[in-house]
Amino acid sequence: MVFNSATTVLGSSDNIHTIANDFFITTHQRIPILSRHRFYNCLQSISNSPRADLVTLCLCIALVQHMPFEKRSSNMQSPLYVHVKSLVGLLEMAGEFTIDLLHCIVLVTHYELGHGLHPSAYLSLAASAKIARMMSLHKKPWQTDAGQGVESMLLEEQKRAWWAIVNLDRFIALYHGETLLVTEDPKISDILPIEDLLWSEGSEKDELASLITNAPSLDTPSHVTLGQMARECQIAHIVGRLIRHMSNPTLDPNFNREEYHQIERTLWAYMPLLADEELKVGRYCGAFAICNSALFILYEFKLSKIDKADPDETRRILQCMEDVSLRCITFAELSFTERTGSTLHEVHSLYCPYSLFQAAIVQYRIWKQNDDLNCKMRIDFMKNMLQEFARRWGYSCRDKYRRLLHNR
Repeated sequence: MVFNSATTVLGSSDNIHTIANDFFITTHQRIPILSRHRFYNCLQSISNSPRADLVTLCLCIALVQHMPFEKRSSNMQSPLYVHVKSLVGLLEMAGEFTIDLLHCIVLVTHYELGHGLHPSAYLSLAASAKIARMMSLHKKPWQTDAGQGVESMLLEEQKRAWWAIVNLDRFIALYHGETLLVTEDPKISDILPIEDLLWSEGSEKDELASLITNAPSLDTPSHVTLGQMARECQIAHIVGRLIRHMSNPTLDPNFNREEYHQIERTLWAYMPLLADEELKVGRYCGAFAICNSALFILYEFKLSKIDKADPDETRRILQCMEDVSLRCITFAELSFTERTGSTLHEVHSLYCPYSLFQAAIVQYRIWKQNDDLNCKMRIDFMKNMLQEFARRWGYSCRDKYRRLLHNR
């Protein structure tokens, strides 16, 4: 029944392969959790012995590829979205929790978050975390059993699914000012995903076995080159510390003060590194955007708590926010403007629009205070950038764009 409904939506098996191929060279670059090798092996038998979780995963892949400018509609709660949510719900009720079902929910969360369906994204994220725990992924079997061959590949895929949930959890909390995380904080000894390009290219298991066995850990120094997802994990871990700092401070003001400065220093240390990696390779804009957003939130929090009798610290924080904003704008100019027309919209990270909006708001404040036309020009540039991202992540970007227009 599930397979028949999938072929009604997706067409023939050849068309399913085409959709999957497009996914692996575009969206998968930004959320590289699936094993391409395993997926295509399973896909060979989809016509003869279709598994419900695999068929639903194919539908989720088709769903997350949808873009607003293709649909010419601001409503991303399409019939396909409703159908996918129904199938995922049925699989959850069946109680057979597999890695493909977990992938389904993570991809749906990605879709919902990117298109502004935030309440649904929050619920989907919580479901993914619960199912991952029921699969014992919170025990992190990849930490103690590197495995060999197929088992090693499966452990890497499980690890990537778990980290994707952790990263989405922290971004959603940062975006909404949420204090409750649905996943526990990672340990600095936790193992990170291996290099994404090697993982995504569908390399044979023997080629990846040594990489998986010797994967980097969360405490890998920043000067060591890591893959895109591994770097996002490191930044998300700092975001988790920031959320704890804001929501659950200690009774020791000196400790809180030192922790604030430590988080600030760490985020600043990563910024030029991430910008350089993005401009060289073109895969780190998500981590850079989260890093920027975390700094904006950190400074906003500090401004709300600062002693009004300390104008020097207030000026310092405002100057830092302006510096972060300028770095973000410069990064956007170098990273995206030069690639306009050559970059597929599908590879735009859903983490970027929030950072662009935050930078534009800082420039708006300065423009209103100082009547600086340079700020006005930067705001117009960021509006254009948000319009560009709206071609991929529609509602979320258009909402921010409208708010900028309203502020003018």
